[in-house]
Amino acid sequence: MDPFPLQLGLSDHPGVALRRLEESDWRIELQLARVEDVPRWTMYPADLDEHGARLRAARNVRAAEAQRGVRYVVDERGDALGTVGFGRSDDGFEVFYALRPEARGRGLMTSAVTVLAAWLAGQGETVVWLSTLDGNAASEAVAVRCGFRRFRSGTHVDGRRLTVWTRALAASISAD
Repeated sequence: MDPFPLQLGLSDHPGVALRRLEESDWRIELQLARVEDVPRWTMYPADLDEHGARLRAARNVRAAEAQRGVRYVVDERGDALGTVGFGRSDDGFEVFYALRPEARGRGLMTSAVTVLAAWLAGQGETVVWLSTLDGNAASEAVAVRCGFRRFRSGTHVDGRRLTVWTRALAASISAD
C-alpha cells in the first residue's frame, strides 16, 4: 500500500481540502470534543482537555506514519471544519468523521468519505466499513449517500447500540 496522501482535494467543494492531521492541529480535536453532540455520536471524549487533545493528535500522527490509519483535517482556506479518516482493522478499513455544526449540511462529509473510499479502492482494497451509533440520523444519511449498506447490528464498547455499514469498492475506482 502506498503511504497515505498528505492532502486530498474535494473537487466539488472549491477551497476545501483534506490535509493530514499534524500535531499542531490539536485545536480542532479540542473544538470537536466540546461540540455537544460530537462525543455523543463519536469516539471523541467529552472530557478532553488541551493536554489530551495534544496527545490525541500525536497518536494520530504516529498511526499515519505506521500506516495503521490516518485522520485528515477538513480544511477550508485555513479554517479547520472537522476531521475525517480511516483506521485499519482485521476486517479492512473503517471510516470515521466529525464536523463542527456550522460546517454541516454542505455535503462535505459525503465528498470526503467518497474521496477516501476512492483512494482505498486505488490501493486494491475491496471493502470499507463504518459504524454509526443508533439514532445518529445525520451519520446514517452520510453512509447511505456514500453507497454503504447496513451489514449488522452490534454493541459499542460502552454498551450503546450501533449499526455496522459496508461498501464494496470497485477496482475501477481511483483517487483523483
